[in-house]
Amino acid sequence: MAAPKQPRNITVVGGAGSVGAPIVASLLATGIHQVSVITRAESTAEFPASVRVHRSGYADEEALAAALAGQDVLVLALAYTAYDAQVPLIKAAARARVPYVVPCEFGSDATHGALNAEIALMRVKKPYRDLVESLGASAWIGVVNNPWFDFCMRGGFLGVDLKRRTATLLDGGRVRANFTTLGRVGRSLAALLSLPGPELARHGNGWVYFSSFAASQRDILDSALRATGTAEAEWAVTHGSALEVRTRAKEATARGDHMAGAGALFALMFSDGFGGDYGDKVVDYARLGLEPEESLDQVVKELVDELGP
Repeated sequence: MAAPKQPRNITVVGGAGSVGAPIVASLLATGIHQVSVITRAESTAEFPASVRVHRSGYADEEALAAALAGQDVLVLALAYTAYDAQVPLIKAAARARVPYVVPCEFGSDATHGALNAEIALMRVKKPYRDLVESLGASAWIGVVNNPWFDFCMRGGFLGVDLKRRTATLLDGGRVRANFTTLGRVGRSLAALLSLPGPELARHGNGWVYFSSFAASQRDILDSALRATGTAEAEWAVTHGSALEVRTRAKEATARGDHMAGAGALFALMFSDGFGGDYGDKVVDYARLGLEPEESLDQVVKELVDELGP
């Protein structure tokens, strides 16, 4: 049974970005929350009339605290290159006594030991969670969603390139992982932040796992064949080793290529034993009032239509 909904005052930082925009839209779609955004003074981003917009530098802690007065939740949806901007925002949230902070997580399972040992980015995010706890005023809620499915498919990062009709299947493409679309992340978070106080409190200083579906590379390729009305013989399909991809990524990282870690992460998602499949941890979507999963075929078909021939 879906939980009753509780309205809240929620502020989003990065509300015009790839992650933030669906969150803002989903919060508004609930019809119960008062939504605000904090954006840089020079930003030209536009928001619906119902959204309160605070234009401020992210480093002005006093101004940020004033903007956050009376807020129940601060959602941080900043780009990877702006993670350090979270520090004054988190401190301002503590000054304003904001009960919950959703930091820049929106990634893979930070509790999985083997995955953390392989991907340094997982450890980079921890100090921001620690800062929230150390200030003692707010609780953090970490979102796990694995690489955003639609974003990654647009770039061919999951080994299936819809535009070029190529696929590279690692270890036969058999390992399944959970994936979440950007829209599903927004809807899931909006529903979570609508939970009654005692239920939301249970997620404080802990993790919530979102998912659209679990799929292997083979599942994704088969869905792409259905969406395009093509046969596999019309695609250039090659095979590779996830371990080899990870090894090459480590070597590239050692040479100073800091983006190589992304390639390793995608390979790890399709490797047994690295936390890509977290189906047993996914949030209770019935309680959130959402469908248990999205349709892989529908999402892939929409991407095919978007990308064109």
